[in-house]
Amino acid sequence: MTTSETPVGAPTRLDRLADAVMGTANVVATLWILGLMVLIVADVLGRETLGQPIAGVPEMVKYSIVGIVFLQIAHTHRKGEMIRSTGILGMLNARYPRAAKAMELTAQLCGAAFALTLAWAVWPKAIRAYERGEMEGVQGHFTLPVWPFLSLIVLGSVLLALSFLLSAAREVQSRPTQDFRNT
Repeated sequence: MTTSETPVGAPTRLDRLADAVMGTANVVATLWILGLMVLIVADVLGRETLGQPIAGVPEMVKYSIVGIVFLQIAHTHRKGEMIRSTGILGMLNARYPRAAKAMELTAQLCGAAFALTLAWAVWPKAIRAYERGEMEGVQGHFTLPVWPFLSLIVLGSVLLALSFLLSAAREVQSRPTQDFRNT
């Protein structure tokens, strides 16, 4: 089936690929959370029972939160689980479905623009951190490189922008009488 023959609403190859990549990033982030939980428990046990905490746990947790959020955000949007208020959109859809559709399309495109702007702004910082070998922590005690976490912000932002753009494309293809209260 060619792209022009694809029924409206049917997932395209790009949709399936995006779902796979975003789902994989989500699984990686979830495993990362489990690893952090084990690390924190081991740190507390080491601190309280042996008097030996694990070096760098606060730094690892601080940067891990950023990495986890950006690995999961695109999947969250793609599955329609982002926090949003659809009250006005629902009321608008009941009376003016085309206006509601235009508003939803605008929201998706603005989201894509914001995510791409974030990726564009952080990318040079990630490159600079890599080239300079920037580290976080206390020299001689514990340090970790900063660039992987900045790169995850870029990756997550690009994936989020893709999710917004795919939603916008789906919005363009959908009928204007779609009920926004159930999205």
